[in-house]
Amino acid sequence: MSSPDSRLVQTAVIGTPGSARAIILPADADDLIRWRRRHPTYTYFCGTQLGGCGHELSDRLYRDKVCHFAHRPHTSCHRTATGAASADHLFIRDDLAAWAGRHRLKGRVTSHDLGSGPGDVVDFRVRASRQHVRFQFSRLPHTDWRRTRDRLTRESSTLDWVFGPGTAHPDTVEELYDEHGHVLRFRFETLGAVRRIRLRADGPRRSTDWVPLEACVMTPDGLVVPGAERRPRRRAPVPAVPLAATPARRSPEEQVRAVREALADAARLRTRPTWEALARAAGGDLTELSVPSRVRLLVAVERAAGTEGAPVLSALLRTGEGDPPPYAADVVAVLGCGTPATAGVLKRWCQREADRAFAVHGVPSRTAPPRLPLTDDGQIAAPGAVPPQRRTIVHVKGGAVRRPARGQDAEIRHVLVAARQVQDRRRAAYLLKEAERVLPRLPEPQRGRLAEEMRLTGRWLSGLPAPSKPRKKKRAKTAGPGQTRATAKATPRATPKAKPKGSSLSGARPVPGFENPAAGGRPTQTSRKSRKSKKSPKPTTPPKPATPTKWTPQ
Repeated sequence: MSSPDSRLVQTAVIGTPGSARAIILPADADDLIRWRRRHPTYTYFCGTQLGGCGHELSDRLYRDKVCHFAHRPHTSCHRTATGAASADHLFIRDDLAAWAGRHRLKGRVTSHDLGSGPGDVVDFRVRASRQHVRFQFSRLPHTDWRRTRDRLTRESSTLDWVFGPGTAHPDTVEELYDEHGHVLRFRFETLGAVRRIRLRADGPRRSTDWVPLEACVMTPDGLVVPGAERRPRRRAPVPAVPLAATPARRSPEEQVRAVREALADAARLRTRPTWEALARAAGGDLTELSVPSRVRLLVAVERAAGTEGAPVLSALLRTGEGDPPPYAADVVAVLGCGTPATAGVLKRWCQREADRAFAVHGVPSRTAPPRLPLTDDGQIAAPGAVPPQRRTIVHVKGGAVRRPARGQDAEIRHVLVAARQVQDRRRAAYLLKEAERVLPRLPEPQRGRLAEEMRLTGRWLSGLPAPSKPRKKKRAKTAGPGQTRATAKATPRATPKAKPKGSSLSGARPVPGFENPAAGGRPTQTSRKSRKSKKSPKPTTPPKPATPTKWTPQ
């Protein structure tokens, strides 16, 4: 348990611990100063009708934060709701008392604790006419609502159920739509130190404006909100049907149309019906259908849309616990959207499709979010991943053959190669026909490669060996100046030249000091080449030139 001083208490009661006069402490310091001057004798308590401890509270004034009530030191309190809305069930008593006095209605107001607090529901009963209006402050399961409604209907002449924010179960809303045409709702608005109730009639296609309670009237048919259509309080008794008479069965097309319209209406109202609620809306004997029959019906409903990429309305269906029914996974798989691996994946996928249906069929409609793609192993694909391509199964003689998905025509070449590798002649023959159909619409580079694979596949199917590839000629190592690579490749390899005949001393290194007289004292070309080819470091000091000797012929 946390310390009372550490919690922000905004509501209290005035006068005594059991008082029903509630107050919201002004949050602003200047407003609280004016409130103190106006009511100097007020004392505040953590009221028992608020679920509090009954101890006295003090109003704390702050300039740097929100003003609030605080318990006295060493006080123990188990109160859970301390916000501004925690006293709404007390504020409504004042509104109902003023409204009943204005319309001269002698009634009684009581509040009840259904397990979550002292203000779960507030009842207003008119004594003379036995009319009953119940304000629901806490969320109520559908089964509990039906059981309580049946009991209160037997005790009252009219019964109006008004729901607060988030307190009406979706099944309850659907049943009230079917029975009365609208649902009564309420909310509160803060006005100074108090809160005042507002009501409206929420219909499937149109809702009224929020109006104060004083604008509503009590008629013999019950509570009426301005702008709401009158509806009969009780249905006429249904005449007994003779045992011999049987209702006319609808054709499959009529049944599909009725189910699709019921699901579209649910998406327009942003509700997710159960199979039983769908059966009531669409009519017929849908509750008697088996699971396989339900799957076939829902698949026919989705295919009747005729629009690729439209939201899957079957994803709106749910069980009483709010989860998708197990057979919804079979519907998703048959439609080619993938097979959810787990119940969690199915729930997430159906929630996204429900959001898409609300966006498309809502009024006004808006852009739907993208569909969640499923991987081959049934998981939600990562953001940005390419969704799996849809495949079509084509039945031919001997079994089923997978047809390449649209948009993958350029990849049929690889499928032909794979068919030859696994020795699947039947698949190769079928793919060869597909390649003939695809070939004219491919661009030139892909068309040539596919035509080559088609030629190889045709020879393989005919039992002919694959044509041998020509051997590539080795590329010449060097090319002369100005000779291109192609010219060098086409030119045959030159034969090595024979050594020129001559003296055995040709090419020998001359002895220093002996020069070629024809060259005017210069060394010969052979000696220069020999000097260049010798890779020895240059001497640091040039050698001293030898003294030339005179040569005389012998």
